[in-house]
Amino acid sequence: MSYNLLYLKKTYLLLCVLLFFAFAVNGQTLTLYSLPPQHQYRWNSPHSLLVSTIRNYYSKSKKHPRRILGHMVIELKKDSSVYLTGMASDEMTDLKSSILKDKIGLGVLFKVIKGHLEERTLVQNELKLRTEYSSVAFIRFNISDSAYNYLLAYIDSFKVKGYDKLYNGLNIPRAGKGCGCTAFGISLLELINALAPEYRDNWAVQVRVPQKLIGESKPQKKVSLRRIFFTFKWAKEKQPNRQLTLYEPYLIYKWINNIWDNEQYSSKSGYQYITAGQARGLVVDCRKCLPVLPMFTK
Repeated sequence: MSYNLLYLKKTYLLLCVLLFFAFAVNGQTLTLYSLPPQHQYRWNSPHSLLVSTIRNYYSKSKKHPRRILGHMVIELKKDSSVYLTGMASDEMTDLKSSILKDKIGLGVLFKVIKGHLEERTLVQNELKLRTEYSSVAFIRFNISDSAYNYLLAYIDSFKVKGYDKLYNGLNIPRAGKGCGCTAFGISLLELINALAPEYRDNWAVQVRVPQKLIGESKPQKKVSLRRIFFTFKWAKEKQPNRQLTLYEPYLIYKWINNIWDNEQYSSKSGYQYITAGQARGLVVDCRKCLPVLPMFTK
């Protein structure tokens, strides 16, 4: 009897060890960190967008580096290997000059400027500061080894093609038409088929930008700030416009915290809840998500 009990204990311990190593081997993760701006952007109208932009431009933070537009950082991790970066502009003054000097109005929302993928050290230091004050939220995806390698190959190819030099624009990174930080992060979710409809519905802003507010450098196509300030509605479907779809760092940050506040103890919640310092995070099991082809589109 004692022999059987000892045998069962050893078998149980062996199973625990095997399960541990199985998890360690398949412990690849993709994490999206959402760093909100100092104040929420208001997308109710061109007027409210301009006012909230000015407010964020002149706001300062004593706790961490200022991100006028907010920011998204992506982390790919496997065992002790960590890849950490974010898409950023070389100089925000390019956008400021386009609005004030060139007077292209809301055409700035579609303009490509010089960009780069940030260095790990810079991003790591900022994340450390923000997690101390809960001024970041994150969502982590457990992914397969093939998905992990596929995403690394995508980032390498993204840089080889020079797409990392194209910031803003149409926010279609896989087609080389420019992207901001969130569009770059979302493209990684697209590639492993992890972009759930729930994320699209809650993270993205969709507006019709009136064509009359989209200027050019030509004298006859200039748009003043005054004109934007006194425009209180977005264009209707049948009016001349350009569609803008933008994933917003503040909305992602807010959504993650809302899930924590409202669904943490719900039996129907499909998330695991974790923290990093004071920052809240969600974990999604995506190990069965299959990579999407083609890697790049036209």
